[in-house]
Amino acid sequence: VFISSELKNLKKLHLEQNEIWEIRDDDMFCELPELLDLHLGDNQLSDINFSLSCLKKLRYLDLEFNKIRNLGKETLENLDKVFGNTSGIGGSQIDLHGNPFTCDCNMNPLYDWLKVTKARLVNKNEMRCYDGYPAYNAGIRIVNVEELNCGPVKVVADQNATSHHAVTSTLLAILIVLTATLITVVLWINRITVREKVEPLFKNFKTSLQYSTIEKQDEEPPEVNV
Repeated sequence: VFISSELKNLKKLHLEQNEIWEIRDDDMFCELPELLDLHLGDNQLSDINFSLSCLKKLRYLDLEFNKIRNLGKETLENLDKVFGNTSGIGGSQIDLHGNPFTCDCNMNPLYDWLKVTKARLVNKNEMRCYDGYPAYNAGIRIVNVEELNCGPVKVVADQNATSHHAVTSTLLAILIVLTATLITVVLWINRITVREKVEPLFKNFKTSLQYSTIEKQDEEPPEVNV
C-alpha cells in the first residue's frame, strides 16, 4: 500500500475505525521508516501478524479495542524485541486494552508473559477477560486472574455431533428433492411412451370392472318361501 507512496517522512499514521480485519502484507508498514506512532485501534484485528522490527523509530502502537483473544509465543517474543528495549528516552509503548481476551488454559503463555515482560504496556491493568474457564474469569482484570483451566471437552464433542447431524439431515433432504425432481423430469420427457403403456392397463381394468358388474346383475334373485 505504501510502496512508492512518497510518505518516507510520515511520523504518525491514524487508521482507527476502518473495519480492518487482517493485514496480509507482513511488511506493509516497513515503507514508513520515520513512523513514530501507529494507531490501529477500534478495528477487527485478531492478531499482530505484521512486521514491527523494521520500524526502528516506532514509539507507540495502538491496538486497543480490536478482536484479539490471545497471543502466541512467537508474537510475544516479537513484542519483547520491539517494546522491551528500555534504553532511550521514554521507550516504545503498546496499548492492548479493550480486547476480548479468553482467559482459559490456552492463555497461559500470554498470562506468564504479562508478569515478566519488560515491554511497556499502556493501560496494562485495564486488560480484561471477555470470557474463559472457570466462567467467573469473565469480566475481571487479567492481573487479578487466579485460575486458567480448560473447558470440558464433552461440550465441544456434543457441539460437533449436533453439527454433523444437522449437515447429514440437510444433505439427505437435498438428495430426496433432487431424486424427486429427476423422476419428474424423466416422466415428462417420456410422457408419450408412459401414456401408451399405462392407458391399456387402465382400459383392461375398466373392462374387467364392467364385466364383473354385469355378471352380478344377471344373477337370478333367490326364491323366497312364505
